[in-house]
Amino acid sequence: MKSSNVTFVLAGVLSFCAAIFQAVIGFVPEWSAAFGAGDALVSNPPLLLTLGLFVALVLVIFGLYGLSGAGVIRRLPLLRLGLLAIGLLYSLVGINFIFQVLAMLGILPSAGPIPIHLLLVSFGAFVAALAYLIGLAVSWKRLSTKPARAVS
Repeated sequence: MKSSNVTFVLAGVLSFCAAIFQAVIGFVPEWSAAFGAGDALVSNPPLLLTLGLFVALVLVIFGLYGLSGAGVIRRLPLLRLGLLAIGLLYSLVGINFIFQVLAMLGILPSAGPIPIHLLLVSFGAFVAALAYLIGLAVSWKRLSTKPARAVS
């Protein structure tokens, strides 16, 4: 299996794991609060569950795009653009990992200790972002929307 396929499979699996995680914490307001959900959302369990399941659905779509990039499932629409957007979205969350590590090392100021569970979520997003973006960079030409020409 090509390395770009492995990175896209990893990206897809990470997205599916994130979807399961998101769906599970949507059922438990205390867990959602621990991962940063606001008081207004935590105090409204039906809304919390609805939003949690919606985000889980979006993450499943991300996972499907990862598998499509790997060639495991059929090609999805706007594949290169979708993979780029997904990689950039994960980067927005994953970039926190760098700042959290710098704060833990005392290089950056911190308001208090960084909970390990938030560090792990940021790390997962960071790895997913790298998997999507590296896979896309390596596979850019292969993922071209132009069909291959038949040689006669």
